[in-house]
Amino acid sequence: MSYINSSRRKSKKDKEILLRNATVNDAIEIVRIKSEIIGEEIFMLRETVEASLNADSEREEIFDHLNREGSVYIVAECDGHVIGFLEFLNGSLKRIRHSGMFSMYIRKDFREEGIGSMLLEELIRWAESNPLIEKLTLAVFSTNTRARMLYEKFGFLVEGNCPRDMKLSDGTYIDSILMYRFVK
Repeated sequence: MSYINSSRRKSKKDKEILLRNATVNDAIEIVRIKSEIIGEEIFMLRETVEASLNADSEREEIFDHLNREGSVYIVAECDGHVIGFLEFLNGSLKRIRHSGMFSMYIRKDFREEGIGSMLLEELIRWAESNPLIEKLTLAVFSTNTRARMLYEKFGFLVEGNCPRDMKLSDGTYIDSILMYRFVK
């Protein structure tokens, strides 16, 4: 089972943030955050019309993360509400179990407060202590410079560029950048 030790931190605006494992009780708030961010129509794989999110499937996702040896689901909470989260899932086959990909979502009203840094720090700490995990990976839109700078700050390197990987509904293309960080 993949668990973190809960910890309390201060945001850049001096708000108390609790980092902890997601629970099935967080599903409704997590779905709301995912829907809001997908609705921004930038930097996400899905478009709004493709987002068929529901609390039941999110509960299953959380349960699977908690009970899978090489995955973790971390939430950032402020004043009793989920304000951001990070999902990490490793490969299911033996040859790729040592590696996994993560995605991170932060509510718009909590961006620029250091929540992304807190979540990444916690992921790295968890991965370094997990005997199975050796490599963290992600894919990011080439146009998402803020996210890329955050990942680079934490030692992530560019692994490759996928030209014209995303085609937006207006016909424009965006490259995806693959990034990685070894933890062992």
